[in-house]
Amino acid sequence: MTYPLISTATVGHEFGPYDVTISSNTAKIYTKAIGGIESPNYGDSQAPLILVAVALTKLIDELGLFSGGLQTIHAGQEVSWIRPVKIGEKIDARGKLAGNSIRGNNRFATVKVSYNDETGTEVGSSSTTIIVSSEHA
Repeated sequence: MTYPLISTATVGHEFGPYDVTISSNTAKIYTKAIGGIESPNYGDSQAPLILVAVALTKLIDELGLFSGGLQTIHAGQEVSWIRPVKIGEKIDARGKLAGNSIRGNNRFATVKVSYNDETGTEVGSSSTTIIVSSEHA
């Protein structure tokens, strides 16, 4: 039986890099989706959470969380941004497994992600905690 990466990865395992560059069209779709008068006007920059959402989608796929039989809860998210990111600006995301423990039938995993521009300079970071339940957590 093949187990998803979340079941076998050890702390320190690295993920990516993922290209999380956001096109103008994708930025418009995202802004419309979160819409409402409470959404800030980012001008020619983008909402940091769109980069986090794209990276998290790619990370979920790499971790094998779309595998049958897994139930996943997104338990926590922290985001810190250093500077605005322009729409269309090349950004790569790299993740590192910071925690991966089992409690009962649940696996608690924390992945820290760094977002870097073309020069390799960090523009932001995030930390995601997930709980995965399965018969072989």
